[in-house]
Amino acid sequence: MQVIMTRIFLLLGMIVAFPSYAYQVQPMIAEMTPTGRGAQLSMRISNTNDVPLTVEMVPLKLNMNQRGEETLTPADNDLLVIPVTAVIAPGKSQSVTVRYLGAPDIKQSQAYRISVRQQNVIRNDQQDLDVGLTMRFDTLMNVKPENTDSALAVTALSSDKQHWSVTVKNSGDSYGRLNDMQWTLKNGGKTHTIKGTDIGDYIDATLVLPQSSRIFAMKPVKGFNARNTTISLSPAQ
Repeated sequence: MQVIMTRIFLLLGMIVAFPSYAYQVQPMIAEMTPTGRGAQLSMRISNTNDVPLTVEMVPLKLNMNQRGEETLTPADNDLLVIPVTAVIAPGKSQSVTVRYLGAPDIKQSQAYRISVRQQNVIRNDQQDLDVGLTMRFDTLMNVKPENTDSALAVTALSSDKQHWSVTVKNSGDSYGRLNDMQWTLKNGGKTHTIKGTDIGDYIDATLVLPQSSRIFAMKPVKGFNARNTTISLSPAQ
């Protein structure tokens, strides 16, 4: 079991470039279904470096507490990844198949990560093993049953000297994202609307798992006091 205490970057097609190590994983975020054609997807790993790249793909089940701290556990019984390891030549790419093998009748969406881990490589003429740097991308895969939706609502708002603390509850059976919602703030006669696409200017993370609550640190909105402000969420237009 592994607890991730820091944010994991989930930018689609994110490229990490270091002097000797660089590769690209697409997609970094994806949705699957428990049955049918949607129960399988294809990932692509591109070696953007000038030396061969060796990677291992590890499927992990994701759970999250109120603070967004993740618990990752092996998910080999739920996800089949082919191939498990690959050696990718410079400038080339490798297609990876991910297939859901878990329970077909799940009632709520379940989150997983495919951890793409760079392995140590032989780098010089003396065949010395470079163990100084390896990279890891943890993609996000949500397996979502049909006819399930999220239901996000702000249930608490407070503040300290630097940030607001916003509690968002998801009472639905599907994962939800803050950037899919329109935020409407009201304080007395004042109203301010934040589009979902702009919520990243205020809150770093977005994911709320089904039937759970999550507490987010939020940049204060100018002209509004957390003690007297209400926030309502509605689907983004």
